[in-house]
Amino acid sequence: MSDEAYTRLQDAIINGELRPGERLRDYELAERLGTSKTPIRHALDRLADHGLVEMQRNRYTRVAPIDLDLVRNAVALLGDIWIGSVRHVMPVLEDDDVSYLVELTDGMAAAVEQRDVVDFGTAVRAAATGFARIEGNEMRVAIIERLGPQIHRFSRHSRHESDWGGIAAFIEDFREAVRARDAVKTRAALVTLFDDVVPATIDRAEAEGLAEFDEG
Repeated sequence: MSDEAYTRLQDAIINGELRPGERLRDYELAERLGTSKTPIRHALDRLADHGLVEMQRNRYTRVAPIDLDLVRNAVALLGDIWIGSVRHVMPVLEDDDVSYLVELTDGMAAAVEQRDVVDFGTAVRAAATGFARIEGNEMRVAIIERLGPQIHRFSRHSRHESDWGGIAAFIEDFREAVRARDAVKTRAALVTLFDDVVPATIDRAEAEGLAEFDEG
């Protein structure tokens, strides 16, 4: 039950149904989700661990504001993890692996065509996870999953700031590099995405007052 409560509350926070700053009372959430307070409390602990909820002992629990510094750190860590997998995976890729990874880029391309930043973020995490799984590194997989909610929530709130041209260029470069099994070009494409394209999106969101708006 705590897993189900966690998933439903996480979704409500990410999609904005539960707004930043909104108070969260375990008895109200239990009634809303049709469960007891115990799984709600476990779910809130996990959400706090992922930076989506703030808990003040003996005071209150609320939806955390979007912290752009945390988002920047999450994006940088995701890039580092993915590039780390590339170093290990590219020299040993089999034909089936290449086909699988190229297929994952199709999901990113489809999201760009639809200008769907949430689907793009999901596709990016799937591709990063794909590399980690080929590497056989479950620790990387777990960290990618842990970073997902923080990045996902920012993506949903900042969709109008995305550089779709830069993203499309990344996908083309990344796809061709993977097809060629060129580790250097694959890393270069990822560096461009995580050091230039995505940080610029975060900067534009900050300039537009995203954090201040969401705290209110």
